[in-house]
Amino acid sequence: MARQMRRAMARSSAAPARPAPSTRLIPRPDVSRRGAGIGQFLREVWSELQKVVFPTRRELIKLTGLVIAVSVGIGFLLGAIDYVFSQLMRLILG
Repeated sequence: MARQMRRAMARSSAAPARPAPSTRLIPRPDVSRRGAGIGQFLREVWSELQKVVFPTRRELIKLTGLVIAVSVGIGFLLGAIDYVFSQLMRLILG
């Protein structure tokens, strides 16, 4: 009886079996064709750049203003927190 219990426990505590390796989803780059790289690379870069949707001038100005405003706001917030903590430490340490 004890032997059966030990076997059952050994089976249940054993590491789960590893799943079978699946097929590779990402194709490996073809490195067999050396030398064709720079021209092909530049063509692919150009084709990717043509897919990019750049913001309009108005959107660019709005987003730049937003980044500057958020940066200034966070700066003031961190400055206020620093001031409060420095005053607290001055009170505590005398």
